Amino acid sequence: MYYETLVALHGVLDRHPWTEHVTCDDQGSELFDLAMNRSDAYGWYSTGGWTYPYRGWGEARIVVQDPGRWADCGAGGDWTQDGRVRELAWMSADIPLDVREPRPPVLHIARILSDAVHRLGRVRFTGLHAVLPVGELAGDASDALAAMRRWFALADPSRSVPVSVTVADGPALPEKAAAVRDAMRGRLGDVADVEVATGEVDLSGLADVHGEHGYNKSRERGVLRLACRTREWSPDVAVWLVEAVGDALRAVGHAERAVVTASSAAPPPAAGGR
Repeated sequence: MYYETLVALHGVLDRHPWTEHVTCDDQGSELFDLAMNRSDAYGWYSTGGWTYPYRGWGEARIVVQDPGRWADCGAGGDWTQDGRVRELAWMSADIPLDVREPRPPVLHIARILSDAVHRLGRVRFTGLHAVLPVGELAGDASDALAAMRRWFALADPSRSVPVSVTVADGPALPEKAAAVRDAMRGRLGDVADVEVATGEVDLSGLADVHGEHGYNKSRERGVLRLACRTREWSPDVAVWLVEAVGDALRAVGHAERAVVTASSAAPPPAAGGR
């Protein structure tokens, strides 16, 4: 038995002409290969990141991944060259139920996807969405989140970058807005600010997708909107905010799957940053 997580990067890709032979469709075979090459380079052979020896076919000793090579995952992306924000890369991963951890591999997936699209051209990263299996997570993520907070505390404290965060699930979710905000503040500390948005938030950093890969930009029902400010903007910052939301949801007793987005609410820095 498995539970699924999914991560997608949004932005604008200006491809290098010498990479035009690399193709990508909704099956994303070549994107998958690029991402798995980076996974190998980092030593992330699976969602758990470890391997064991196995005697299989013809008793030949091989190394397989346990609980599987990111289990059974798929990948794809939209590399349309029109200057508009697109869902540049997405990857899903099925995780065995006996490998419950405090955090889903959002950072791992975001990193290898970011490396893959940066290999193809100049990238202006604008947003990220993730499907978080909140009810399947187990354990205490506080130490990991504290370490992430200390990392981002090293950014220039004089900077203030607006970031829109949304959480989509059941219609009762907005009723927990204040509790989720307070739980997020405890996880972000004084390194980032978060407030419940009283109206619409700027979602220009997210592609116009409507239900594909978990995210529906036009969805209104059951959406919690948060206005955040951070000291910098990058895929890592987006992952940090998304993970803080996921842990805050667990803290307030939310046990359902949630789709969380973090996107730049203002023009991000020049292309090329990761």
